[in-house]
Amino acid sequence: MERQKIGHHYRISVIGNGNLAYRLSIVLKTNGHNLEYICGRDLEKASKLAYILNKPEYSALSTTKTVATINKEDVADSEIVVLAVPDNSIEHIAKELYNCTSDKVNNPVVLHCSGAASIQLLEPFPQHGVLYPLMTLSVTKPVDFSIIPFFLESNSQYVADILTNICYSVNSEYKFASSEERAKLHLAAVYVSNFVNYLTGLSYELSAPNHMFLMPLAIETIRKAFLYGHPSLVQTGPAVRGDSATIGKHLALLAGHPEHREVYEMLTKMIITKKNI
Repeated sequence: MERQKIGHHYRISVIGNGNLAYRLSIVLKTNGHNLEYICGRDLEKASKLAYILNKPEYSALSTTKTVATINKEDVADSEIVVLAVPDNSIEHIAKELYNCTSDKVNNPVVLHCSGAASIQLLEPFPQHGVLYPLMTLSVTKPVDFSIIPFFLESNSQYVADILTNICYSVNSEYKFASSEERAKLHLAAVYVSNFVNYLTGLSYELSAPNHMFLMPLAIETIRKAFLYGHPSLVQTGPAVRGDSATIGKHLALLAGHPEHREVYEMLTKMIITKKNI
């Protein structure tokens, strides 16, 4: 991963009203970029985000007042347009935006932020790329962008320089990766984040009201998994020990929880199988 000091700020518009649009817009404007428009189907949500972005604590380094809009024509004159939208909307929104910019001499640089979507979805635009933050983001919880790695892809050196400038401006590490490499990372992230979160939810149901005592264990488990050559080297628990008595007691406790029992049996079987390979 790289951090490169270049130092340049851009006129940027963001299309999207979700978690990613919220967090990315704030960090970009806080670090000096001129956020011209927040564009989304829900004008009320876009207006709320624009209002936040225009607060002194977020706009002290920017000379531009952020405006909310539902019209893609408004964003067409920005230097950069970031599509912070669901994967299944990227192609459709990109086509709509292109129809608003195709008659212009200077088209904006268009970026999407997806891990799973190909850069090819943006091909109508002469200059385009991918700015993918490998992190779970939410409106309700701030995040330090200095710990977020960005995976980048560009169709030109010009866009590559813009992407590295953006990463430097928010103090984030970055790496250039192909669409194929990025898609594998996104899949891996589903295991590490989404699946782990689902399992944590199951643990809440079993351990409440004592679920908060699981936090140190969860943090140490993830930390230890990444310190060694492979997480399997530090696998612990009754399955890897072949402790059938404890496994039997656990299954008995789960007799009234079919969802939990199914997950427990499947993962236990897989851990035992992997141990014996």
